[in-house]
Amino acid sequence: MDRSLKLSEKLFCLAVNPKNGGILLNASAALAMTLTGSVFVELMNKGLVSIENGVVHLVNPTPQNDEVHDFFLNRIKLHGKDRKLRRWISYFNVRGRKIQKHFIRSLVRKNVLRTEEKRILFIPYEKVFLMDRDLVENIRIGVVTTLLGKIEQTDESIILAIMVGKTNLLARIFPERAQRKEASRFLKNLPETPVSKAVQEAIQMMHVTVFVATT
Repeated sequence: MDRSLKLSEKLFCLAVNPKNGGILLNASAALAMTLTGSVFVELMNKGLVSIENGVVHLVNPTPQNDEVHDFFLNRIKLHGKDRKLRRWISYFNVRGRKIQKHFIRSLVRKNVLRTEEKRILFIPYEKVFLMDRDLVENIRIGVVTTLLGKIEQTDESIILAIMVGKTNLLARIFPERAQRKEASRFLKNLPETPVSKAVQEAIQMMHVTVFVATT
């Protein structure tokens, strides 16, 4: 079984409460938008979409045998014309619960998450829990080393760090306040090293995400 996780799946796992299950309260408001941003990064890296001047262009609509990617590609294809990234982020944000269900199913199949049926006032719902805690802890440690500048940053590690910050997950990553402050400084002043187009576009994407969230 392939248990390798995509950027967006790593972000989703970090948003799950490691002790009590469920999505962390701090992350719940921004998660749909940052997941959308990370999925668009993945689609760009696979050459399935491109983004020029803030407009998303569908390059290759071929099914990917990937539940999340195909959900996004099908919606973009059905729309039939180019659309601004800001509008797509708003579109998918409204469908955040449905997107989370796609992520949960995919990660349950990979034995990274598990679900339990719960009830609120006799209304059933599924609560998600970490199943492979070691795998997710290694992801968390990777973000720590990136944000504290302890390793040479890769494109994906920088993008994931940006997404973590925008999802309000720094308290999850850094229990100690002093380290959170250091991580925040890193995010405000990303190292002046050559970064790929993917990183530059991810940074711009997160600026768009913040704009959508505040308008």
